Amino acid sequence: MNEWAKRLVSYHLWANQQLINHIKTLPSEVFDTKIESVFPTLSETFGHIISVDHVWLARLNQERPSQITKQAFKTVKEADLALSELKTQFELMFQKEYDITRPISYKNTKGESFTQTLFEIVQHLVNHGTYHRGNLAAMIRQLGYQGITTDYITFLRLKES
Repeated sequence: MNEWAKRLVSYHLWANQQLINHIKTLPSEVFDTKIESVFPTLSETFGHIISVDHVWLARLNQERPSQITKQAFKTVKEADLALSELKTQFELMFQKEYDITRPISYKNTKGESFTQTLFEIVQHLVNHGTYHRGNLAAMIRQLGYQGITTDYITFLRLKES
């Protein structure tokens, strides 16, 4: 896969891991505390991000993905494990050589057919994650705790050092 696309997916996975690691430092009940947001808990928000990532990963691999499943993790450790497994699956995909301009045809969850390039799908995957990481950051603040940075520039600076 193209280095640019790999870097974006690596950033996405890193940013999710940063949030998981931060949440591990908070009281355990925070993960399942209900609040008014896009998703009612941190657990369900992570469940959504990871479920959607699996769907896009399947599409990138030219497989027919299952529907997006509503998932809530029971513990932060469970979410961490799911993220680790997802990272391994992306790393396996990275071992293949892909043309990032290659069109990928797929059906959305409504059964409608679409075609996007591999790079457009990767860009969407990262944007989707960024949106929901913003939700998570706001939720953590609503619960009375400090957030952490998951900015792309921070990821790049850490990779340079």
